[in-house]
Amino acid sequence: MKLFICEKPSQAKDLAPHVCARGRIIGAFTGNDVTVTWCIGHLVEQAKPEQYVLALARWNLDLLPVLPRQWAVQVKPSVKTQFDIVVRLIRQAQDIVIATDADREGEVIAREVMQIAGYSGPVSRLWLSAMDAASIRKALAHLLPGAKTLPLYFSGRGRAHADWLAGMNLTMALTSAFGSGGREGTWHVGRVQTPVLALVVRREREIRAFIPKTFYELRAVFSLAETEVPVQWVVPPTLAGDAGHATDEAKVKVVAARVRGRAGRIGRVETTPERELAPLPFSLGSLQREASARYGLKAAAVLDACQALYEVHKVATYPRTDCEYLPASMFMGAPTTLSAIASVDATLRPLADEATLDSPGRAFNDARITAHHAIIPTANSAVRLSAFSRIGASSTTRSAAGISRSFSAITNICVP
Repeated sequence: MKLFICEKPSQAKDLAPHVCARGRIIGAFTGNDVTVTWCIGHLVEQAKPEQYVLALARWNLDLLPVLPRQWAVQVKPSVKTQFDIVVRLIRQAQDIVIATDADREGEVIAREVMQIAGYSGPVSRLWLSAMDAASIRKALAHLLPGAKTLPLYFSGRGRAHADWLAGMNLTMALTSAFGSGGREGTWHVGRVQTPVLALVVRREREIRAFIPKTFYELRAVFSLAETEVPVQWVVPPTLAGDAGHATDEAKVKVVAARVRGRAGRIGRVETTPERELAPLPFSLGSLQREASARYGLKAAAVLDACQALYEVHKVATYPRTDCEYLPASMFMGAPTTLSAIASVDATLRPLADEATLDSPGRAFNDARITAHHAIIPTANSAVRLSAFSRIGASSTTRSAAGISRSFSAITNICVP
């Protein structure tokens, strides 16, 4: 049996028809001696400190630091059923294709379970950054040897161990040291979260320590050839304070009285030619910022909308990406994508028709691709905008009308 291991159920569902695994069993798709299963993210997690040092069931500074000689993992209780299914299928497989996310965490998710199951057979890697049909077919035709991506597993495992050593030992140490001083609860420390928290705290202290100072400006409007040009007074050094602002209100009012109602003279004009590059496609962060600025949408609402556009409607690529570039190979599919955009929303046809497709722009850059490429519309034209409003929303997040507005907004600004 050939086994494909995906990272999440939605990936397995999209991949299964392309490998003729159209039958459904518990925890997998199967057919034609091919099975597609999934991991629901990490099925196992790093063992707790007390599993290495039994006495640490109660944290004690004298027992720190804990430096495991042999690292151990434990199955997450919430995914125990799926873990058992995946391990059973791995032990039945003669050939495995890792089809998790194309990054080091995806590599770890699959290989850590394969290691637990004791698998030693051939391994291939399905390297996918998008789950549309064209991308899946192309990736299946160009499977990578497992050895090529194995270093990602060691990198991810090293990162996990570093997080554990720093996080667990320092959390236990600080909690033990300060917990007896009347401060209850756990003092969490993380290799990443603690430095980030320090940056936030330092900035907050700067804000609180800031002392506002009043300064004054003079603004005027010049009428030039029926065009109004706003101008601002440049404060002379004799009136400027430490920051270059005028702080003496009386002196500024004197200047204002002298020029009020009088004609000005343009003594010199300087022009500087500038070139503005076309904006890059969206990463999740840049899309959330744009949606907030344009429509006032919260980051969670944008992610929810993008996730549904990706998983439910198949009209947008994978949203959880920090990349703003596209693979060079995707340029050949640009005309098809533009055609699909115009078919789904006729109001966007003029923009699609104006697109220049003579040569790839700076957005198509293989060297800048990370685990996933930028968010763009897919070539799926078999959908109607009215379908977006039928997606429900959790009572803890937004109303159905709210998510409908989110879909409409995100669809509009995803168009290049």
